[in-house]
Amino acid sequence: MKKIICAALGVILLGASMTSCNDEEKHQMMNTSMDKNANATQDEMPYGATIYQLLPRNDSNIKYGIEFDKRYFGGDGEEADLREIYLIHDYIAALNENNHEKIKSLYYPGYLEYMCAMGGYLNAEQYLNSMNGALTEALGEDFEIDYINVSDCLTEEDEKGVSYFIQAESVLYTIDDSLEEKITSKKAVEIGGYTSYSTPEGKYVFVNHAEPLTLLVYEIDGKIYLL
Repeated sequence: MKKIICAALGVILLGASMTSCNDEEKHQMMNTSMDKNANATQDEMPYGATIYQLLPRNDSNIKYGIEFDKRYFGGDGEEADLREIYLIHDYIAALNENNHEKIKSLYYPGYLEYMCAMGGYLNAEQYLNSMNGALTEALGEDFEIDYINVSDCLTEEDEKGVSYFIQAESVLYTIDDSLEEKITSKKAVEIGGYTSYSTPEGKYVFVNHAEPLTLLVYEIDGKIYLL
């Protein structure tokens, strides 16, 4: 049971061999992905084919660079709604700081506590301490995830995404059965690809040391939450 709960909370962690990462490698990976879809229309291309990047120097809402497929998040133009991206960024920033209060504030009220109880944890604090310990074991002491690649996004059109949503909503509707009518968006987001992190020893690719993090991002009654 605990494995299933951890998957929904975005914390399946596995150790792997250490490999360093640099900006040249990142751009080579992105260009290769784009080349494969050179003859397809934008609507035909898979997630990751149209990349948009936010950097701290041009967006005061973020501390770390983050990139994503803009077709799935926010849309184009100056009025793009980036609340989901900011939520994802803030979650990663809070993980770096092991800031329990910030992490808890990003979840729909009562959801994290309910899931932790189902997973056999005494409370959310115990779960978050366990999560930080697992991340530290996988990534190293004083890790800092310093570049975020939203490497995939599943919606209700994806079978795997639907399986995530069914599990999450079974809990959500236990908390409040009126919420079904208030959900206007749901996404299962993967943080992987060439997400990178640093330690005092160097800079590394996240997925060479841990499984990608899966986050469920919902819009409920006009507000953006993690589930």
